[in-house]
Amino acid sequence: MTRRPPAAVPGPACPEDLGKALALHASEHGYALAEGFNLTREEFAETVAAIGDLSSHRFGTGTAGLLDLDASPRPDKIVTGRSSLPLHSDGTLVDASPKYIILYCHRIDQPSGSGCTEICKQSDVIDNAPPSIRALLTTTWEYYVTDASHFPDVANRWMSIPATTQTREGDIRLNIAMPFTGTTNGGWHVRLPGQTVESSAHRFTALNEYMRSLDSFYVHQWQQGDILVLDNERVLHGRTEIAPGGHRHLLRGQVNV
Repeated sequence: MTRRPPAAVPGPACPEDLGKALALHASEHGYALAEGFNLTREEFAETVAAIGDLSSHRFGTGTAGLLDLDASPRPDKIVTGRSSLPLHSDGTLVDASPKYIILYCHRIDQPSGSGCTEICKQSDVIDNAPPSIRALLTTTWEYYVTDASHFPDVANRWMSIPATTQTREGDIRLNIAMPFTGTTNGGWHVRLPGQTVESSAHRFTALNEYMRSLDSFYVHQWQQGDILVLDNERVLHGRTEIAPGGHRHLLRGQVNV
């Protein structure tokens, strides 16, 4: 879906009230949107802090309280760069999953469809999965991380990670990072145990097509001043490619609760 959902917060609010309202809505619906804000970097950091405790994991490109997703043109920067990002749950590759991800559109100038955030509800993926997809979601996946700028502690080695784990409440959630497609400069590779990346690809392609066919799959076209909060235990998210010449600068924070 490309239609924008109704805003969870109808208008300007102080950072503390804004953060709490968005987190509450995201916990109920998987994600929450607020529109028309003009936050300074300090106000954004205050909004993030109002939602919960900052995640302890530090990525190579920023902090849990404020990370710049500035569409870097450098080829070694994938996660914070311009390529598309496949659907994933944050923390899968570093074993430190945040509860909420907070995104604020600081600056945007790009054509429609460029640099969108894709969202898919995990419960719909799990509950409606046919047997072939369910089998894929109940096994272990193997990852080889190549984006050393963002994942310096785990880059350049294979890791085995179960495709599901438990939420803080004991529910089953997805713990996956889908493989990159249509690019030779991906941030990680994915395969199934005992198989090559190539032989695993058709099963991941089927999963990708299945997730994108769900009614809850949503594509968010950013507008300046948007704030989007994702419940990382309830949704997967990804990014469409940022068009040449387009500008997209998001501020990002992540918290536990």
